[in-house]
Amino acid sequence: MDDIANSFISKIKLEIEDIKYLLQIKRKYNLDFDDAYQYVVAEKYNLTIISFDSDFDRTELKRKTPREVIESEENR
Repeated sequence: MDDIANSFISKIKLEIEDIKYLLQIKRKYNLDFDDAYQYVVAEKYNLTIISFDSDFDRTELKRKTPREVIESEENR
């Protein structure tokens, strides 16, 4: 099972120089640290945030719910 998971999962991290920006995003959107981290990663790597957490709705990137992603895949 580990071999299958490892073929689909990539680790993404922020560099130490990204932390100052993360703190700015945390304050700007009133996010907790974990949400701000996810936001900065998504912005840096041009990713879509997929979450049930409505806190992302008040950000520039917004979010997609898991249902929205599933429905968009079904309509392909």
